[in-house]
Amino acid sequence: MKLARTISIIGHPLLLGTIYVVLMSFHNLPIQTAFAVSLSVIVLITIPIIFNNWRKTKKGIYTNFDVSDRKQRKGFYPFAIILVIVLLLVFWTFDFPGEVILKSLVFFVMVLLMALINLKLKASMHAGIAFYIAVSVFSVGLLPGLMLLGLAILISWSRLELKRHSEMEIIVGGCMGIIFGYLSLIV
Repeated sequence: MKLARTISIIGHPLLLGTIYVVLMSFHNLPIQTAFAVSLSVIVLITIPIIFNNWRKTKKGIYTNFDVSDRKQRKGFYPFAIILVIVLLLVFWTFDFPGEVILKSLVFFVMVLLMALINLKLKASMHAGIAFYIAVSVFSVGLLPGLMLLGLAILISWSRLELKRHSEMEIIVGGCMGIIFGYLSLIV
């Protein structure tokens, strides 16, 4: 259980996603643009979600920081979607590179679909984002992609081990991540 908790924390969408954005930005973009993209994501997505989830967990609105209850996610998704829309508007308004906007749109559509799926099934965001990142990192190289694919599998296992998701929820989340990770490669 201790190993599963550790892997789940490492694979938390906010942590893993933020690290991914920062590393990929500095790998693919000029340094000033990479800094602007990274700072925008941290200020407009990461910090607000951390604060929101912490506050709602502390008040008892969410049973845990991960928002692992499907009914509670109905309140989380609109907040997250609004934040991504604000981020996209910032990217568009300040004329960020088209690649940044397109990849952000792909991710936005994935979050929208996960929200719709959540009406019937609590698809794993941990698995979805982990597989999204793993697939999209194949653009950097085979070895980093394979390493992150292994991490995505471990993250999925941890969510099952912690009983936060069923096998179907992991499969659906993972498939969404694979599909949208692939789309991010081709845009």
